[in-house]
Amino acid sequence: MALGIANALIQKYHVQPIYISTVNLLNEVKKTYNQGPKTSSQSLVEFFKEARVLVFDDLGLEKTTDWSEEKITEILEERMNNKRPTIITSNIPVQELTNKYPAGRVESRLEKMTFPVTMAEESVRRLIAQKENDKIAEMFFE
Repeated sequence: MALGIANALIQKYHVQPIYISTVNLLNEVKKTYNQGPKTSSQSLVEFFKEARVLVFDDLGLEKTTDWSEEKITEILEERMNNKRPTIITSNIPVQELTNKYPAGRVESRLEKMTFPVTMAEESVRRLIAQKENDKIAEMFFE
């Protein structure tokens, strides 16, 4: 659904959303620490803060540390204050994010800047895999 919304924004408003999973975002920022002066972690964080539309996938999947909570909060804070559209996906309800981010800053920003859309709890990947497996089985047992 998040990518469908992003595609609609591309078609209607000609914007280029930035799509990244939370894990990959944090890993990309960490990589800059080893790249020397040519890429700063702050410039990468600024890139995500300033994106016209950010699709932030799988929030809560990452291993939470004080550092990761700080980076996520920093990005969300800037996007919230500047009313930049942000699409966030997570398997964790907003009310339960305090367990994942104990400082409470992530949850409070999400409560202010988002509205939850609850999806059916069925695994699309599992359904696709089952269909693919059924096709393979048919090839062997025809």
